[in-house]
Amino acid sequence: MNNMVNRGVNRRRFIGGMGAAVALAAVGDSAFGGGDLLQWQNEINEVTPDDYLAYLEGRGERRFAALDRLDKAFGKVLEEAKSTMIQDRPAVWLVYNMGIIVKTRETLFSVDLCHRRADEIAPLLDFALVTHNHNDHYTRRFYETMDGKLRKTVVNNFECNYGARATPYQKGEPKNFGGGYTRGGKTFNFRDVEIRTYVSDHNEYLVGYTMPFEIITGGFSIFHSGDSSRADQLNPSRMPDLWIVHPRVGLKVDEGVRRFRPRTTVIAHLNEFTHPADKWRWTWEDGFVEKARAESAGGRAVVPFWGERIA
Repeated sequence: MNNMVNRGVNRRRFIGGMGAAVALAAVGDSAFGGGDLLQWQNEINEVTPDDYLAYLEGRGERRFAALDRLDKAFGKVLEEAKSTMIQDRPAVWLVYNMGIIVKTRETLFSVDLCHRRADEIAPLLDFALVTHNHNDHYTRRFYETMDGKLRKTVVNNFECNYGARATPYQKGEPKNFGGGYTRGGKTFNFRDVEIRTYVSDHNEYLVGYTMPFEIITGGFSIFHSGDSSRADQLNPSRMPDLWIVHPRVGLKVDEGVRRFRPRTTVIAHLNEFTHPADKWRWTWEDGFVEKARAESAGGRAVVPFWGERIA
């Protein structure tokens, strides 16, 4: 397993491993107006899970460049979500980890939004989707803001959502949007968005733990597989325009590409701060390795950075 952490990043090895032109283009198109990818990786490696927890709770005394970048990226998404005008296809931004913000003609919503500043965008959201109950895919504070304070729908498979309201698109469903503990196999509609839920294993112990979402708006589809570990359990109803994937949890990204032929595979779940730097915190280098695997299967793949618009 490739991992650059705890021993620094060797520039020649990293750039050579992913292609200098690709590396420079990725940096130049990032949310931060250009920069040094190697520098960013080393800054990320400095942040421990305890440092990140202190940052989330607002008690961190030490400033970290990587966390400043994470804040800046969120601010970028927030402003662009407000100002972007939608025509034929939705706008999609990666916030952090596997968290995305999606704007359609009629809605604004999130999937697996996990950020210290998530409450700032909550008043703008129509609803939220959460694939599973792990603290790198949602925060309790965001859930309570959406459900308790704003009385908005949070589709998930682990907590009853009392914020849902009876509206015409929910006729025949319980008031709490499908019973709260949605286990997959249900389809919901919200204005111009159709949401199909599925069930998949996170690993051999957390069986049926993850709820992937197929999101269809107009002729555009997003398949967010969360921390799914098995490609054979992923069966979207159509060819996804975007597949948001965690490629290092057992699922083989090339197998997924061959199975349901996404138009673009988005390599996500990189540099997750809740994991130790030497265990399960996949680096940008790992992301580009997985990008190459997706492309070897005949697909197009991207490795987005925090705050980047991916559609």
